[in-house]
Amino acid sequence: MKTLVFTLLFYIAFQVNAQVTDTTKLSNVKLSLEGMIGFSVGQNFYSLNVGGPSLFLHINKNLKIGIGALPSIFLYNDKLGARLGVSPRVDYKNIVLIAPFFHRDVTGEWIPSVGLGYKFHKK
Repeated sequence: MKTLVFTLLFYIAFQVNAQVTDTTKLSNVKLSLEGMIGFSVGQNFYSLNVGGPSLFLHINKNLKIGIGALPSIFLYNDKLGARLGVSPRVDYKNIVLIAPFFHRDVTGEWIPSVGLGYKFHKK
């Protein structure tokens, strides 16, 4: 099941990348879209994440490390919800390694997970 979800996720990401990387020119203004879509798993936990605001340290052209917010849709103990995750992340070219943590207000616990993402952008 996890393999199917990862395969579907990356197929969708590549389709989105193909559609949004065109740059539109208006006079001297260039418009483009940059983002990240990812999937993470934990104990009885699955989430679909999108890249939110992040702070990065650029190591070189292809590698950067940072921390960011990940708006997410998750499935936890067979219950669907939406939550903002906080994650350290390592970006290498278009592949993103994430380890989001999600806070549960009701119990005060943090739900850890790990996952991969695909970053799409106009170069």
